[in-house]
Amino acid sequence: MNHKIIKKIRRGLSLFLLSGGGIIIVFVAKQAFVIKEWNTIAASLAVVTALITVYISLKSTWKTEDEQEPELILKWDFESSVIVNLEIENIGGGSAYDVAIEWSKALKHATNKPISFGVIPCLPKNQKLKTIVTSQPEIWKNAKEYGESNDSFSGIIKFKRRKNSRRFEKQDFVLSLGFKRFRIDYETTEQEYYSQGKKIVSELTDINENLSRIIEESMKNK
Repeated sequence: MNHKIIKKIRRGLSLFLLSGGGIIIVFVAKQAFVIKEWNTIAASLAVVTALITVYISLKSTWKTEDEQEPELILKWDFESSVIVNLEIENIGGGSAYDVAIEWSKALKHATNKPISFGVIPCLPKNQKLKTIVTSQPEIWKNAKEYGESNDSFSGIIKFKRRKNSRRFEKQDFVLSLGFKRFRIDYETTEQEYYSQGKKIVSELTDINENLSRIIEESMKNK
């Protein structure tokens, strides 16, 4: 049973007990009202106020816990260079320890070995690490390998929430190339620049021709 499930069960039981206590107190207060036991009603109202205070305190504590939880993601980096990188990033509010990935469907780099970050001793919040996959031209050159039926890679991220803990948490992930399939014909920055330049020239030529035609027609109408 992982950490998130245990946390949900623990919080659910706390809310159940608070709700049950509240229902019992309301029932007692109602009976006391019928027989006009004002001291009992006052005591019941005090208990309800205490339950509400406990609930607010629990919500505040749970919010703080959630904000300090590490949360790890794996993602592509196609933007920083012509090299395809794989990033692991901690987007949570606390550090993760002894971080590693295990593939169920492996992404491999140029040497045909599964991508690995090794074991990361500590990944603080808002920090990330990169590792090289292959060049962008190479990944699109081999795009058929990552076709519609084989364009995703999956596994788990293992990590500890506390440095000295023996307990590893496991977080599923899926990486997909599908969202990049439209860029199979890879262009370098320079190629893209010249390609855009040709389009601009062509569009300006069309505009010039249209303007000339309009001028000629206006001259004829005079």
